[in-house]
Amino acid sequence: MTGTAQTAPSEGKHGWAQLGVVLAAFLMVGAAVVVGSRSAFSDTTDNTGNSWTAGSVIITDDDAAAAMFNATAMAPGDSATNCIVVTYSGTLVPADVVLYGVSGGTGLAAYLDVTIQEGSGGVFGNCTGFTLNSTPYTGTLANFSATYTNFGNGITGWSPAVNPESKTYRITVSLQDNNAAQGLNGTATFTWEAQNQ
Repeated sequence: MTGTAQTAPSEGKHGWAQLGVVLAAFLMVGAAVVVGSRSAFSDTTDNTGNSWTAGSVIITDDDAAAAMFNATAMAPGDSATNCIVVTYSGTLVPADVVLYGVSGGTGLAAYLDVTIQEGSGGVFGNCTGFTLNSTPYTGTLANFSATYTNFGNGITGWSPAVNPESKTYRITVSLQDNNAAQGLNGTATFTWEAQNQ
């Protein structure tokens, strides 16, 4: 009888303890549910349609991939003249256009006198109507290619300020009367390069 009377209160305390733990856990879960389901007002604003396009530097000529000169068996004093129209059509203006070149061959470039003139009028293969504005270079082909080798040291003088803008170059090449030129040959590339300012 005594053992049974002592056990009942112990089980009662234990039961209340368990009920307290369960109730606390229930309240915590309930609080979590309340917090998790809580709504909030919100709003946004945005700026759409943003885009970027890079400008362009475009320079072309009217040679249709043909060489300006193809002279063979030149005699002392012989000369050849041709025109080429160079056009800047890039969207970045103003720009700077320079002329430089390279020569090769077996040494004839030292005996070829070159005159480069800038102006307007005329077309590739036909200088009829050419109007002279300036003469930026006179000298040998060898000196031209040794002096003007890239954009940094090229012949300057043209700065297109509108799109498009063209310039005609009239180039004359003459063979010196020098016996040392006999049997030699020469080649050349003329390059116009544009860079935006």
